[in-house]
Amino acid sequence: MSVVVNKTMNNIIGQRIKLLREKKGYSQANLAQILSISPQAVGKWERGESLPDIFMLADIGLHLGNTDLCYFVGKDFCHCTCGCCECCGAI
Repeated sequence: MSVVVNKTMNNIIGQRIKLLREKKGYSQANLAQILSISPQAVGKWERGESLPDIFMLADIGLHLGNTDLCYFVGKDFCHCTCGCCECCGAI
């Protein structure tokens, strides 16, 4: 069960990174350069093969549109206590 949830989470986060990256008009190489990582790492995230750590995910959100961390995990996995759920309900 946890493998399925983890793969699902990887895919959700990867798809959202890709969506935001494309909205900004960045290539994987552009985003990688901004974050000081390899383009291959960005590709692995977007394919759901791996995940950025929580600090990198916060940086990604900052560089791709000041996005809250809850956006990346989605409302089904988010346990935020903001009360508004705009961060996860708008996706």
